[in-house]
Amino acid sequence: MGILRQTIGNSGAGRRPLVGIIANCLDRYGRDILEGATHYANLQRKWLLFKDMEMVLASRRELPPLDAVIFAGSALSLMDSAMRQCDGRVVVCSSGGDPTVCPVVAVDALAVGRAAANHLLECRLERFGFYGHSPYYRVSEERLGGFREVLTQAGFSCHVCPTILPSSAQRASHEHRPDVIKWLHELPKPVGVFAFDDTHAHDLAEACLEAGIDVPNQVAIVGVNNDHLLCESAWPPLSSVDADYARIGYLAAGLIERLLAGETLPADERLVLLQPQGVVQRQSTNTLAIDDPDLAAAVRFIREHACAPCSVDDVLQAVPVGRRWLERQFSARLGRSPHDEILRVRIESAERLLRKSEFKVLDIAGRCGFRDLRSFYRAFTQLTGTTPAAYRQAAQADVAK
Repeated sequence: MGILRQTIGNSGAGRRPLVGIIANCLDRYGRDILEGATHYANLQRKWLLFKDMEMVLASRRELPPLDAVIFAGSALSLMDSAMRQCDGRVVVCSSGGDPTVCPVVAVDALAVGRAAANHLLECRLERFGFYGHSPYYRVSEERLGGFREVLTQAGFSCHVCPTILPSSAQRASHEHRPDVIKWLHELPKPVGVFAFDDTHAHDLAEACLEAGIDVPNQVAIVGVNNDHLLCESAWPPLSSVDADYARIGYLAAGLIERLLAGETLPADERLVLLQPQGVVQRQSTNTLAIDDPDLAAAVRFIREHACAPCSVDDVLQAVPVGRRWLERQFSARLGRSPHDEILRVRIESAERLLRKSEFKVLDIAGRCGFRDLRSFYRAFTQLTGTTPAAYRQAAQADVAK
């Protein structure tokens, strides 16, 4: 293990402050926060950076002579000493932080739970579970709370796994695995399970594999963080809520700059909660809990080919049913027509591209299956209440804020 210290040029008057970024870079959460904070620092080039990427400080129980610290969920045992040493110039990148102690920048844990619930509801599931609960960990409580909130509004309940959020040591030894498998067998199926994060979603997928339980047709799984390595190394690959932690790191560094300038942050700016970027769907939730196989096949075809582009005629060629039967079933079971479902999937894809890419609006229209810009604008405005350009501008303004 080693500590990387990066020196940024010392031109100009005065000593440059030494800012510590304390992040566990074994997972995407820590890596992305480090990336965002470093990006901010390198743009303004006023600091020296001290990067603890392997939790060395947590084992040594000591800090170097830092002027400010960004904590990304690791070495929090050093919080008290950091607050004293840095005269309060500390920012925590976790919704488990206390803004009355130091500023907090985090993803909204309630919104994360809501996003997971809405995704599983889109799979037409009617039974739900949560894995990774801990009454002693506020983030877990809030993610479960947001998940339950949406399910309750839709008229459904949630089965919470009685196994308390397992530690890394427990996951390594598998000592908790028999209890988790017992819970999985007892769940009514098909069921959609929201796991506390990708690590626990990966653990749950392994438990299903060990128990001979089919994912996603019996148990659909969605995690949090969109950690590509964890999600893609699981079988099947895991769907996950994208929390956009690089943006959190960037904003945390902005607060550090204000603290270093001697600014006292007002109470309403000491807690910054960002909305998640939605769910990145992979095979672990590629299911539709619809008992009619033809209807399920039609919905799946649309979700896979809507941006190809495709039309209702293409759906009818892929699924040998009559047009009137298809329209009646869509209206009765999904509350919208086949054409409306095609538009919904296209606009959902367009929203992601407007938020996350630099493609021109005309290019996005083509990538999402629209023949011309006029039809794209009309459909987008009808479904979202705003134009594509205004949607992108609002998203960029939110990032800037």
